[in-house]
Amino acid sequence: MINLINMGSDIGNLTINAFNAIIESDVIVNYDNIDMSDLDTYLKGKEIICLDEIESVEDRDTAGIDLDESESIEIEADVYSRLNEKYSKIELAVSKSSDNNVSIICSNGTKIFGIANLLIQITSKYNNLELKIYPAVSPIDYSSAVLGAPFNDLVAIDLNNPISSDRELRNKIRFALKSNLVLFIHNPVGENFKKLKKIVVKFNDELLSGIVRDDYSYEICKFKDIDEESLEEGSSLVIGNRLTHELEDYMVTSSDYIVEPKFISQNIDFFERYLKDETPKGLDYDCEYLPCHKTLEACDFCYCPFYPCADGVTGGEWIKDKDVWSCQHCDWIHLEEPCKAIRKGLGKILEDKDDLKSKHIELLKLRRECLLKTLK
Repeated sequence: MINLINMGSDIGNLTINAFNAIIESDVIVNYDNIDMSDLDTYLKGKEIICLDEIESVEDRDTAGIDLDESESIEIEADVYSRLNEKYSKIELAVSKSSDNNVSIICSNGTKIFGIANLLIQITSKYNNLELKIYPAVSPIDYSSAVLGAPFNDLVAIDLNNPISSDRELRNKIRFALKSNLVLFIHNPVGENFKKLKKIVVKFNDELLSGIVRDDYSYEICKFKDIDEESLEEGSSLVIGNRLTHELEDYMVTSSDYIVEPKFISQNIDFFERYLKDETPKGLDYDCEYLPCHKTLEACDFCYCPFYPCADGVTGGEWIKDKDVWSCQHCDWIHLEEPCKAIRKGLGKILEDKDDLKSKHIELLKLRRECLLKTLK
């Protein structure tokens, strides 16, 4: 039996099942040379294998080869050397598993989900080999817990795969950004970040992003403001989508928080007139409150058909301890382009003023569609 124990960011994130598997093991293969001193009490009497270096590729004679080709071979040899060291640890675990209960303990240092994929591929060479994989807190879960709630629809892309071409990675990143997916990148350091940056800057470098480190420290900023030096080895980068915003020092992506609609008489009166086509289009120069918002291009929706959206991406917020949603700082619905998009979709939903309440979820779907069309 081989147990694969993913450690997550640190030993404190071990699951109970994974911890029990370690206790029941006879042999522990420390795949990433993790500090396991906190488990010393439970490791007594077990065979611990922690190898700093295992057989690497043979030295190659590069005599007679020009400089560029020689350098290329040295780089390739270094890759093979590191891979052989890791593969040999798995082969060693296999050899021990015939007579022992073996646990391979690994981190998520470079891979998002550890080495499960690699382990299954290597051990497929053998018959009657039983595997059990114990998940830990992945870098995705860890980053979500630290940042708050940045993930709704997301894609995780591995920039560290040595056989993924630059073209493949570029296509994946562009597709994720264009599809409004939150983008998760683990260990985006050095050249990996430079490649990523070229693509994101061309798309939208204003996207809110979060950097999470192993010590629970983090920072939230626009992508264009990321300091490359703050991206440490093993850190994670979350690039939000157009619906991601900062809330109470957390990073939040608009999701499914739905609040029961509440209306005042002015709201009902406005939409009775709207259904009769008696409300303004564009700026209402006869209104005594003009201008009522900092950025104002249209008065089509003096009262919002989505109220309360309870979504701070456009600037709305709760008035503390009052259970009142304030639209004071929301200018989005008073811009010309969103107003046109909303008017176009509203005619298919709103037939009576009572639909503001009975069709609130349909209205929120329309709001989301219009946000994705009009937010940069």
